[in-house]
Amino acid sequence: MAIMLRNALLVDIDPISVASGELRIEDGLIAERGETVAQRVGDEVVDCGGCVVMPGMVNGHTHLYSALAVGMPPPPQAPQNFLEILKFVWWRLDQALDAESIEMSARIGAADALRCGTTTLIDHHASPNFIDGSLDLIEQAIGEVGLRAILCYETTDRHGIGGRDAGLDENRRYLDKYRVRQSNQFAGMVGAHAPFTLGDETLDELVRMADQFASGMHIHVAEDLCDEEACNEQHQAALIDRLAGHGLLKERNIFAHGTHLDPVAIERVSNAGLTLAHNPRSNMNNAVGYAPIAQYRCPVMLGTDGIGQDMFAEAQQAWYIARDVQADLAPQQIVGMFAVAARRASEALDITLGKLETGAAADIILTDYAPTTPLTAENFAGHLIFGLSSRHVRDVIVAGRWGLRDRTVLTIDEPLVRREATRTAENLWQRMEQY
Repeated sequence: MAIMLRNALLVDIDPISVASGELRIEDGLIAERGETVAQRVGDEVVDCGGCVVMPGMVNGHTHLYSALAVGMPPPPQAPQNFLEILKFVWWRLDQALDAESIEMSARIGAADALRCGTTTLIDHHASPNFIDGSLDLIEQAIGEVGLRAILCYETTDRHGIGGRDAGLDENRRYLDKYRVRQSNQFAGMVGAHAPFTLGDETLDELVRMADQFASGMHIHVAEDLCDEEACNEQHQAALIDRLAGHGLLKERNIFAHGTHLDPVAIERVSNAGLTLAHNPRSNMNNAVGYAPIAQYRCPVMLGTDGIGQDMFAEAQQAWYIARDVQADLAPQQIVGMFAVAARRASEALDITLGKLETGAAADIILTDYAPTTPLTAENFAGHLIFGLSSRHVRDVIVAGRWGLRDRTVLTIDEPLVRREATRTAENLWQRMEQY
């Protein structure tokens, strides 16, 4: 059955446009768009009440495995720097993950994303004591909720050759699964933690795999100054030179953070044309500094780095921190980061995301945001930063199917899942005590 959206204020982000109009959705795609669209027998007609209707959001860098971390017990000692945050918090959590908690984290994270209008997740997973098949568990949970995702496993040398090889194998297995496209719902990338936990041999193997599958690599780069310092100490080279020497400066790759790249490195990254994932809330939470994104000429997209899946909130904080540090950033550039994420996911999934146009994926947010001031293409960024928020998300369609209707998740029994998640989280937190 087709869905007709009438009396909608259609807001596109790539490029920004605002127009009153109607959409007809059929077979998972936007079948028609116009000022008026003819209704057909059997169509489900929805009056949007003149409210904003826009494409589903893409989270450019997240860690679904952190979904059960909210409220977890404090670490055994208070971290004093970024490395200690990893050691005392996140590396304890990822080691405690088992099959149940991996799947539940993905299910809860995906449900939270759906409620925020985030319909595609570019995830970066780590579970060193349960690697084989972990990406399938995440896929299964995301699939139940009905979202799209691009998945990878975070390869690292932190757990020795065995752990490294298991991470490589999980990436290779998942990429091979989608060597022949099965759908436009899931795709893989080659995952890597960060240069300071990766030896030369491992970096070379990751690059070879990314080239073999033409998938690109998803890796943390210069999130903290320790990445540069470790490179100088262990390899007697600047971080950007090491990355370039191993062939990582390629257009298909995603560099998460880029907080501590110097101007020369930023220029080389920009010339490579790769995509930078900017995670302002996480960077503030970890006190690692501000990524000077206004200096990057390469595509920049927004991610949450696992601090929820709310891209409206991330956009607002991206603006506020840019203002606080007096970065040379225009409001329209924040919207542009949504467009970059949608383009990046579109390429991986071989479907058009982020556009309300005929033939595009029917991944659509219906809001109850009826503007009380004029809303135009020129001032939409102002509405996004100071008006629109995830609290206005009323309904969400993914691939032409209702995922959220009147703020109720339709794809899973959400109350039951959340009750089960509480027990899973308690068990996960108990296992963390041994690490």
